[in-house]
Amino acid sequence: MTASNRVELVFPSEFRHVDLVHSVCDRVSAVVGFDQDQTTNLGLAVREATINAIKHGNRMNARKKVSVLFQFDKRDVIVSVQDQGHGFDPSTMRDPTLPENIDRPNGRGFLLMRAFVDRIEVEPVRRGTVVRLIKRVPDAATRRGRRGRS
Repeated sequence: MTASNRVELVFPSEFRHVDLVHSVCDRVSAVVGFDQDQTTNLGLAVREATINAIKHGNRMNARKKVSVLFQFDKRDVIVSVQDQGHGFDPSTMRDPTLPENIDRPNGRGFLLMRAFVDRIEVEPVRRGTVVRLIKRVPDAATRRGRRGRS
């Protein structure tokens, strides 16, 4: 990423902060020129990653922090959500589309995030895990063409 804009939020692992993160995500989406669908999709992915960091990463321990870093420029929006938990291996997650998992009440978060962004990276760090969501910004010509269609 070239010279970029950065916004970072650090907060206790409490669900009451999820709406703030989502609001910042919506503002970043507006700054880079995302349309309504792109804004909604990125917001849902960021919301899911933040909830996962609070619930699964930090196990809702308010003494542990969640950090959400937004980096954006004219090419990409990268949102890094970091918890202070023990980490996890995404390859061990159950496939929620398999028949034996269809009726499970949870386990679809990563499936949804993958559908809403261009790329997801999971990185173990010294204290926790970083889930990085990457969404490309359409170029100006693409945005003009999309606006011209009804």
